[in-house]
Amino acid sequence: MAAAIEAARTNAHIDIIIAERLDRLGKKILATGNGRCNFSNINASVDNYYGNDSNFTAWCLKRFTVNDTVNFFNQLGVFPKEEEKGKLYPFSGQASAVLDCLRNEAERLGIKAVTGFHAVSVGRRKNAFIIEAKDGRVLYTDRLIIAGGGCASPSLGSDGSCFELMRTLGHRVSELAPALVQMKTDTSAIKGLRGIKVNGLLRLIQNDRYIAEDEGEILFTDYGISGPPVFQLSARLPFNNNITASIDFMPEYSPKEIYDILEYRRDNLSYTTMENFFSGLLNKRLGNLIARRVGIEKLSFNVGGLDKQLLWSIASVIKDYRLEIKGTKGFENAQVTAGGVLTSDFDDKTMESRLIKGLYACGEVLDIYGDCGGYNLQWAWSSGRLAGKSAAEAMM
Repeated sequence: MAAAIEAARTNAHIDIIIAERLDRLGKKILATGNGRCNFSNINASVDNYYGNDSNFTAWCLKRFTVNDTVNFFNQLGVFPKEEEKGKLYPFSGQASAVLDCLRNEAERLGIKAVTGFHAVSVGRRKNAFIIEAKDGRVLYTDRLIIAGGGCASPSLGSDGSCFELMRTLGHRVSELAPALVQMKTDTSAIKGLRGIKVNGLLRLIQNDRYIAEDEGEILFTDYGISGPPVFQLSARLPFNNNITASIDFMPEYSPKEIYDILEYRRDNLSYTTMENFFSGLLNKRLGNLIARRVGIEKLSFNVGGLDKQLLWSIASVIKDYRLEIKGTKGFENAQVTAGGVLTSDFDDKTMESRLIKGLYACGEVLDIYGDCGGYNLQWAWSSGRLAGKSAAEAMM
């Protein structure tokens, strides 16, 4: 819709049609930000994006900045609210506010919407594009903007079918993978922790080197881990192998400080067993797993028997609890798609195809995806508005 609105504002003498696969425009917006729509992030820069050439985003983000996005929505009635880590939400806390303002503006500008239009083929006849739907309907247009998303959340309309359309038009598509998604891990290392939430520091390790970290609430599940840090760091998983997760359960303290805490507890709780040693410090079930990891198999082990070596081992595990990553929860649960139509085939100043004149692409369909926290929607607004403006100017 942002592309259509920008096109209509740029050139009032053209007819614009939005072809929507679902029965209603913008349903995916309603699901963003847990129903609150984290529509941008004040920190957005090229460094927050990934792909074969993340620098492709530079001009677009400069042409339509975060401030431009804030002003765009503010003028339509969406007053912004900044939250942690620069995330921007509607002050009302309702994703429906963002969707309603876009729909209202599109209607005001006379933009037509065709819903339930499941495009199955795109062809060319002279200088026109011919788009055919599954139900036989056909649309003709002089300029075509592909903004159909990737493979993430297929129930909301983005099932990857746009990639096939782009292939038939001669464009190359890179390998695809889910991103911003829950991680599957070795389940033996989290046995009994389902439903437990901890505030910790999550790190990703590859070849004995830390490659990324994020702190926040981590949720243990029956398949692995979830929560904001997990979604954030999952952006680093696609197309990378041999990555291990490490959780620091007490990031506020150094290993020596944790050792001192454990030693104090041993001296004051020497009469009890390991079953109760972690009570009041860490979740008891988590503590039980930590004890087993350092070789204490029986919870009846007397706390007074914790020697210096065991205390250091426990402190080390608290600071570095390793989990082998087995995969992710897939496109059904992912927020975005890693990979897409190769950006090398597009002009970064206009978003127009270098292969087919009059064809434009924006958002997730391109081989660009961002960090968790409003960055992907910012890319959608910036690239969409640039595509819309470029297409409309080409028809002046």
